[in-house]
Amino acid sequence: MTLGKNKKLGKKKGIKKTIDPISRKEWFQLTTPAPFQGGSFGFTCINKSAATVVATEAIKGRVVETSLADIWDNSDQMAWRKVKLIIDDVEGNRCRTSFYGLDITKDKLASMVRKHQTLIDTHVEAKSSDGYILRVFVVAFTARNDRSEREKQVRKTSYAKQSQILAIRKIIREVISKEVAKRSIVQLSSDFNQETFEKPIKELTAHIYPLQNITIRKVKLIKRPKVDATTLRQLYEEGSRVSNNKAGGQVLRRKGMKEEAEAANLVYGNPVEQQQQPQE
Repeated sequence: MTLGKNKKLGKKKGIKKTIDPISRKEWFQLTTPAPFQGGSFGFTCINKSAATVVATEAIKGRVVETSLADIWDNSDQMAWRKVKLIIDDVEGNRCRTSFYGLDITKDKLASMVRKHQTLIDTHVEAKSSDGYILRVFVVAFTARNDRSEREKQVRKTSYAKQSQILAIRKIIREVISKEVAKRSIVQLSSDFNQETFEKPIKELTAHIYPLQNITIRKVKLIKRPKVDATTLRQLYEEGSRVSNNKAGGQVLRRKGMKEEAEAANLVYGNPVEQQQQPQE
């Protein structure tokens, strides 16, 4: 059979060119609002602008998650706390974010769960002073009653009754609702990470059953007021004032400064400067 009459023996197709997907991406730097003092904490990428799709508009609304140790000064002991931020505005190649929620790592929660104690978990929806509606999840555990040698607990277990659990949950919900209503979202972002609500809950529930490891397990943002460029600018100006006051006029930097420089060089295509070691 001749070559021209067999359709299957046509011209060979050319090899399809493979394009690196990363070459189509555009990189943006992530920054933190008040009260966090970390400045820049990472990068995110999105497809470059094409046709009617604009990269700076498409990236708005993206939720990013980071560890508290990366954006909070002297918080290495709370690296188990995860902070969620949402991108609201883009200025050049820098993304301005705002608070979106909190969470904890699974290993931290697992380390608190032990035998011979009762886990008390509850949640409540509360509204902040500036209009943010938050759903706050709180977890607590019963503790041994070892206040003094005379009142030292003898039994091995520390199980609470159902009536005690209901009474403790009611107090926790009342405390969280009252404290959230008195604070703005910036103050709440700071107080949630500093475990400010643990002490009043422990004091008010001591007569029912002693508690330990009272932790805000999760915070969900249910509804928030409209965030415009002016509000975001005020958040970032407030955050810069806090950083300058704590650092004595110097910009605070976290410990991973070298890693940030290498990441920026990788993103922007600049070679990483290597220091030459002196020869012995």
